[in-house]
Amino acid sequence: MDDLSQFLRERKVPEETIWTMEQEKIDRSTIVLMTDEQLKTYLPSYGDRLAVMGFCRRSEGNHNETRKSRLFDRLRNRLSRRKLSNDGDQNTEHSGQPSQKRNALKTMRKVEIGWMTYDNENQNFRQVRTKRGGGTRKVEVSKEAQKKDLIEQAVNLFFPDGKSLLGPITDFELDLKDYQELTFDGITTVGQLYSDTKLSLLRFYLTTKQKRSDTPNSQSTDLAPALEKPESSQNSSSASSFYVASASSASVETVSSEVIFFASTVNDGGFSLYSTEDVSSVIEDVSEESNIVFMGDLSEHEHQNLDETLPVSLQNMPSSERTKRILVVHRGQVLPELIQHFCEDGIQDVDVRIQLVLPNGALEKAYDDGGVVRDCLSEFWNEFYDQCTMGNIFRVPFLRHDYGQQHWESVGRIIEYGWAREKYLPVKIAPVVLEQAAFGCVKSDVVDNFLKYMSESERAVLETWRSDFNSTDQEELIEILDNHSCRRAPTASNVNEILQELAHKTLIQEPAYVIKQWAKILSPVRHNFEDLLTVYGTLQPTGRKILKSLAFPDTMDDRQKEIQRHLTIYLRNADPHHLCLFLRFCTGSDLFLGKTITIDFTQIQGFQRRPVAHTCGCVLELSEHYDSYPDFSSEMNKVLESNVWVMDIV
Repeated sequence: MDDLSQFLRERKVPEETIWTMEQEKIDRSTIVLMTDEQLKTYLPSYGDRLAVMGFCRRSEGNHNETRKSRLFDRLRNRLSRRKLSNDGDQNTEHSGQPSQKRNALKTMRKVEIGWMTYDNENQNFRQVRTKRGGGTRKVEVSKEAQKKDLIEQAVNLFFPDGKSLLGPITDFELDLKDYQELTFDGITTVGQLYSDTKLSLLRFYLTTKQKRSDTPNSQSTDLAPALEKPESSQNSSSASSFYVASASSASVETVSSEVIFFASTVNDGGFSLYSTEDVSSVIEDVSEESNIVFMGDLSEHEHQNLDETLPVSLQNMPSSERTKRILVVHRGQVLPELIQHFCEDGIQDVDVRIQLVLPNGALEKAYDDGGVVRDCLSEFWNEFYDQCTMGNIFRVPFLRHDYGQQHWESVGRIIEYGWAREKYLPVKIAPVVLEQAAFGCVKSDVVDNFLKYMSESERAVLETWRSDFNSTDQEELIEILDNHSCRRAPTASNVNEILQELAHKTLIQEPAYVIKQWAKILSPVRHNFEDLLTVYGTLQPTGRKILKSLAFPDTMDDRQKEIQRHLTIYLRNADPHHLCLFLRFCTGSDLFLGKTITIDFTQIQGFQRRPVAHTCGCVLELSEHYDSYPDFSSEMNKVLESNVWVMDIV
């Protein structure tokens, strides 16, 4: 406020008054908002007040005009660039497309070459990942190159010296597929295909299929080069089959043995095997008859006592047609590890259980009877919202360079798994996104979803625009539309049209790739997702819903009734965030899943007094020894906000 201070000195205002205004941050922007009575506190002279008010309004007016003109100049420049671009495209069409002429003069063209191998189990070709020697490579080839030349190039890339992780080149039948994954003929050249398809970059796939072997029980090549079976397992004649898997690669091999082997990655990228003979406590709880498979890195827990993680009844569990699989997931790494586990196609047909690992490397002493899955899903989606989505009330996934097709399909499987297992849905994802993925069309109001996607301040401006254009802050409105790349000037008549276009662009077009991958998973089971808006409303926690779900003992003494009143007042006064924390503490889920929360009372007091929850049975234990409601409320908030809950009771 140097210019304001100088103006006041010219008016011979006392330095003490100027110093006071500087200390209280009374600047030009503040003065234009003050009334005459408020300004009189600092400037008793009526003439000084009028002069200062006029000075500030002139200064603010010049600043606003400059800012407004800059925004309009940016909008005009964008519109003019768009017009020039359209004119340039038309001129290009009439001038014979010079870019294609330049490509026609080239003798070499770039192509992408990938590798697909035949999966005998699923009876189809699947792409080989980069870490297994596959991936997609960009190379330059002659425009006259044909099928045999491309196969030769691909063999040099994926089978250096005639070898690969899946075996030598002599073990496979070779072929080549084009960008449509159709067999490429041996006559067409690369140049002809570029000319016919008008694509900017062509992709080809080397396909390999294992040659038929005379050995009836030939081993799978999936992990054959990476895993070496112990001698004891090779001589086993047991009829039971168990999967051996790594949490980092999610690749699987069937081993027939009386001993279950746990696979874990080692530093050089290979595998180490740990038998259940080394983990004696696991043999007692997980027998051959239980048909349970552990997925994940368990090497660090080989001496961990797991007696309390599984109930004794599991030993006598009858065999089932569905394989049971326990996914080992580390706290703090739930997002990447769960995505990695669900990358495996067909995991929907497996009975999945989850074993959480604490940051110190110890296994949580909790048997997964629903509570662990709900807790894991809640942590997964909270991390997903923070790292993979944008928005406010409703959020929309955005593309990440480290997330490909397989990762987004895995997220789709997690959505399906959460709904099928616990009726859990990620309700912060905009409903139109899930509707487009499941049904191929939008059923809810796109504009309403878009407004809830916006920040609160931006939503208020757009709502004012819809109701009364003349009272809208024009500068802020233009800035908001400019941030969303709007290329039209706002008026009172085109508000609905522009909002509809921006909503469709933001919620449907921008996440289109993610929606496409989710549709592969959710579309076949779309009958399970009817009326998503109703489901969203049901899952949102409210104090009224939670109070109705509480089950207190039939008979209570005066002290217990007092604690009941404390809990009732706490839930009625809680904000949505604390309601979600309360539900997650009691049920494992931060959404309202309709679970009945049973309230028990304990005699814990003193330093050890605290609320205790059992998420599998949805039981909340409260001490009877609270002196007042503030005492109860303070302790409940500390527990819910601590974020260090540990499941240590079976």
